[in-house]
Amino acid sequence: MKFLPAENLTFKTHLKPEEVIRRLADNIEPEKVFRLGIFNRNETKAYEGYILGTTFNIKRITSYRNSFLPKINGTIEGEYGRTTIKVKMRLQLLVIVFLCIWCGGVGTGAIVFLTEAFNKSAFNVESFIPFGMLLFAYVLTMTAFKFESNRSKNDLKEIFEAEISNE
Repeated sequence: MKFLPAENLTFKTHLKPEEVIRRLADNIEPEKVFRLGIFNRNETKAYEGYILGTTFNIKRITSYRNSFLPKINGTIEGEYGRTTIKVKMRLQLLVIVFLCIWCGGVGTGAIVFLTEAFNKSAFNVESFIPFGMLLFAYVLTMTAFKFESNRSKNDLKEIFEAEISNE
């Protein structure tokens, strides 16, 4: 999934599952509908979301707006004196829907422009503008998502005192 804005990670730690849950709980707060980022940033924790048993659903709290901020879902499993935390980072559903609709429209436009160019046997720079728009959307999405997911990976490694496993 290296070419999609999604990541599946496995963290391994020496901490007990109860300690992992406690540490995670210390770093998250309930979600707020409206958050005035720059005015109360010092009063917030690093993440917002919830823990339900051994599963969690969180996202990083930022003082800026980033639609490509990953939604982080995870499960905590104890095994043989170690704890495994399986994490999935994905774009928010509304962002995925918007990107699909927008890219679908631009992709349709690209096909129309390309068909016209083939029919007239006249290729010009304007025929490739929709392809540039699609490329720009992809690069923007991946760059913003990877930037945020890397920050969250580092935070979670520190919170869990864990290493990322290559399973």
